[in-house]
Amino acid sequence: MERRKSRGVRKVDRVKQLEIDAEAENLAVAAFKHCRIGEGGADGEKSLKRPILSVSFFVPGQPVGKGRPRAAKRGSHIQLYTPEKTASYENLVATAAHGSMRGAEPIKGACHVDMDIRLMVPMSWSAKRRDQALEGLVFPTKKPDLDNILKAVFDAINGIVWEDDVQAVYVQAVKRYSAVPGVHVNVKSVEVTA
Repeated sequence: MERRKSRGVRKVDRVKQLEIDAEAENLAVAAFKHCRIGEGGADGEKSLKRPILSVSFFVPGQPVGKGRPRAAKRGSHIQLYTPEKTASYENLVATAAHGSMRGAEPIKGACHVDMDIRLMVPMSWSAKRRDQALEGLVFPTKKPDLDNILKAVFDAINGIVWEDDVQAVYVQAVKRYSAVPGVHVNVKSVEVTA
């Protein structure tokens, strides 16, 4: 009897997860439509000529940390490659970033980065603990690591939002639980005043 109940709960959890994924996808579509910066760069429109000073975008779905490179032997050579999960997530981030840039040139010079990383609350938690997590009383101290998520996002937006991630001189990031998982990224050019 207990096994049947637990399977039923898992099935309900999967349904909830599918609903959360669908909601995240809808938010992503809305974010793409909402985050126009100047004139667009898609569908034959003129690209933005002036440099941008700030860009914001949302990456839907459970954040993924940068995985360690893997090695494979190809004949007498060893070839390093990025794990598929990391490469897939970096493509998702690059797509979101590219959509928000709308054909603009990458930011030049020093950058300030704000990142709000939202992880899904584990389905196995009790309702009380889930509510505490959503209220910000319980923090995610499990994987993925904050620094690995930063690395994955930074590597994905190289050449799109900025020329290279060495331009990030100030980074502010928070990792927390949310009903809708994803990463909100805001990159601003640092203005130097003399």
